[in-house]
Amino acid sequence: MEKTNLQNESFISNESGFAAEESSVANAAFSGEDNSKYLNKKGEDIRLKSVSYSKYGYIFIAPFFLAFIIFQLYPIIYSLAISLTDLSYATDFAGTSQFIAFENYAFIFHHAAFWSSLVNTILIWSINFVPQLVAAYLFAAIFSSAMFKIKGTGAFKVIYYLPNIITATSVALLFKQMGEKSGILWDTMKSVGLINDAWSFGTANPINARVYIAFIQFWRYFGYTMITLVAGMLGINPTYYEAATIDGAGRVKMFFSITIPLLKPITLYTLVTSLVGGLQMFEIPFLMYDGKPTAHNGSLTTFTVACYIYNLAFPSNGEYHYGRAGAASGYLFIISAILSFITFKFFGKEAFGIDKPDKEKKKKLKTAKGV
Repeated sequence: MEKTNLQNESFISNESGFAAEESSVANAAFSGEDNSKYLNKKGEDIRLKSVSYSKYGYIFIAPFFLAFIIFQLYPIIYSLAISLTDLSYATDFAGTSQFIAFENYAFIFHHAAFWSSLVNTILIWSINFVPQLVAAYLFAAIFSSAMFKIKGTGAFKVIYYLPNIITATSVALLFKQMGEKSGILWDTMKSVGLINDAWSFGTANPINARVYIAFIQFWRYFGYTMITLVAGMLGINPTYYEAATIDGAGRVKMFFSITIPLLKPITLYTLVTSLVGGLQMFEIPFLMYDGKPTAHNGSLTTFTVACYIYNLAFPSNGEYHYGRAGAASGYLFIISAILSFITFKFFGKEAFGIDKPDKEKKKKLKTAKGV
């Protein structure tokens, strides 16, 4: 026992001695004392030498930035560059492409098919996203609530998330076969009397085709949205709910007064990412309906902006207008940026708790400063 006490006293004395030495070194550094004896041959201070690990952080994030520069940033810059030229298959093969400034942008701006495809894309996205968000909130509340003691919630989450990791090509071909006449989905709906022989998911009926694509998009991304909201709900401090329970608030009241307001940043993130991704919708309509501008009653039923860009770059007539496709991509980039900015402008301040400036408070503050 005495030996242990002696060891402890020795340790404490060593610690205090080390602290005193550190303090004296620091005092010497700021007192103007001659510190030349603490410098090595290179003039470096050898007293308090710290090890920097910041370089390892740069090493770990380097692969992401490398992939981003090669596969995203460079294609964006190149597309914007060729959008200012008359680059096509003929001029590229002959090496005679020329700078034509904003002629391609003027062509796209006055091309009715571009605006029709944009409206069509937004319609399909809206039909998909609104019910997707509502259903994701509902299931996230069920899976994260202690009231609903559902067994195997982890398995359900995995099942709902699985469609998100299935390739779009596989999903498109699967639903294309299911929706065709004599397909399993078409046969099932007909057998229960929901449809007749003349009914189809094709472009002959614009509403059916758009709703079918929106349903596929809903099926693919519902699980991802739900998992994101579940993570947000599990991060809410339970003391809020405890205090509300003491005050007599019900579960519905707590959901709308506590859960939804605290999940506004995550909802905003989901909205923006879904909006940007929805504007780039390509694989499902392209593979299911061949990505062609099939018109019915003057409207392009399933022709999205991405399909429009593809048909400019690789049309069936062999006239590959790469410059025009680049200009259309530039418009899509600008539209995505504008819509994202508007979304953050209207919902960002409220979502992240940034108070809007109050004019009356500003006047009072100026008056107080003047006094």
